[in-house]
Amino acid sequence: MWSTVRQSARVAVRMKWRLLTLKYRLIALGIALLLLLLIIIVAGILDTLTGVENDQATETPIAYSDASLQVSDDVLQYRKAIARELKKQQLEGQTNVVLALMMQESGGRGNDPMQSSESKCGRIGCITSPDESIRYGVKHFASVFQQANQDVKLTLQSYNFGGGFIDYVQENGGRYTKQLAISFSQMMYQRVKKSGIYQCHRPSAIEHQACYGDIEYVDAVLRYLTPTVLAEGKTGPIKGKLHAPLDISLQMTSGFGSRIVFGKTDVHTGIDFSCHNTDTVHAVRSGTVTYSGLRGPYGQLIQIKQGEWITAYAHLSARQVKAGQKIEAGQAIGMCGSTGRSTGNHLHIEFKTSDWSGHIDPAPLFSL
Repeated sequence: MWSTVRQSARVAVRMKWRLLTLKYRLIALGIALLLLLLIIIVAGILDTLTGVENDQATETPIAYSDASLQVSDDVLQYRKAIARELKKQQLEGQTNVVLALMMQESGGRGNDPMQSSESKCGRIGCITSPDESIRYGVKHFASVFQQANQDVKLTLQSYNFGGGFIDYVQENGGRYTKQLAISFSQMMYQRVKKSGIYQCHRPSAIEHQACYGDIEYVDAVLRYLTPTVLAEGKTGPIKGKLHAPLDISLQMTSGFGSRIVFGKTDVHTGIDFSCHNTDTVHAVRSGTVTYSGLRGPYGQLIQIKQGEWITAYAHLSARQVKAGQKIEAGQAIGMCGSTGRSTGNHLHIEFKTSDWSGHIDPAPLFSL
């Protein structure tokens, strides 16, 4: 009898211990689940914050498909052939982009103006007809364009690097940047430099040891395109009610007053800011457009009257406003350019009391 009692007691103790162990295990599991849930919540918050930062840093999109061209007659002779092939791919709107690409590849010269031989045959020289070059080059461009989700910059760099660059970008943020082009080129160059085929041709490539393909290819192609469709956007105030004329850091390259231009003394009636032809130009104050057109040395010019003052924006590559139009401070009005008497892309801005006289130095207004 006592033996049975002792055995029952042992069984009861074991059951109690198992229940106690199970209790602690359940508590431990609960704590682990709570920690996992906390990690997921924190990760979600960080992802949201990162997304906000990325949205804020996103470049203003440019419609390159409607851009004006600055290419040679050797390239322009192939416009119809390129448009015809693009129509087969339902990409007629990319004609100017492909023409700019051809300008960079060959300047329209030779029997393979789109340099399509390597992508078709793996070697140079297998294509000996411009028609075949365009046919295969456009087909290749269309394929890359779709893989790149119709991102023009990513398409152009991938046309130069190869399709592997698209996968690389998708694994590193999903959006083309110059830095990603550099890092991809560096990575690939380390893999193939022993072959002796690839060499650094640009100073920037030598500096970064990024000698696979051309890390400057996107900028090299887009320099032949002047965007004519402007993205929306506004700049904020930088001093009082004065808004920034560019959505980039302001760098004055030439001041107000006397200077030497083309070997002669010239009175500079405004100041110049450095910019690229893909940078939007913005009104510094609210007002009414009094002039929007081509004006001699000014090139493409916009003038806006604000009270007793007139501001002028010169050498633009494109204008988005018309005379008589009401403009808000910070509103996008055109694109930086190099039209008129100019030696390179920049924004010339003037402050004056009448259309063609009464100029003052704008630099103090910008705290420069």
